[in-house]
Amino acid sequence: MHVHVSRLRAGALGAIQVAATFQGVVRVQLDDDGDQMRADLLQQYPDAVFKRASTMSTDAARVLRDYLGGGPSPTEVPTVLPEVGFSTRVWRELARIPYGKTRTYGAIARLVRKPRAARAVGQACGRNPVPLLVPCHRVLAADRKLGGFSGGLDTKRLLLELEGIPYRG
Repeated sequence: MHVHVSRLRAGALGAIQVAATFQGVVRVQLDDDGDQMRADLLQQYPDAVFKRASTMSTDAARVLRDYLGGGPSPTEVPTVLPEVGFSTRVWRELARIPYGKTRTYGAIARLVRKPRAARAVGQACGRNPVPLLVPCHRVLAADRKLGGFSGGLDTKRLLLELEGIPYRG
């Protein structure tokens, strides 16, 4: 399988890497650590052959850059999510959260029919392979506090502010 990687500068977020196959984006990494992304992808796709940017990865990177510049939510970018049961169900629910809106970890747990699994929802958010495209930054704690984010809390704050979403500290 060929995996094509594009890199972009995303203003205050710094570097972002986008990895895609011909089917869609398989990874968005919110830093420029190519070695870490390659290791993560090889774990998921042991036969991966890494190539330079493709139309899919370049177009996805362009859409993300536009979104981070105040443009529309990148909902139309095709993604390929690993089939890992509970996490996949969580990611599908996250993808349904509209731009400028939030859900709580508990609400997502109820939507995936595991009402006591709010902490597991948070862990699934942390394992989200395509942040921004599957908007895990739109999930807050019940008290509207930030909770965690794989890209760091400063990045989560930036993304929430970009979308005009109120939150607590």
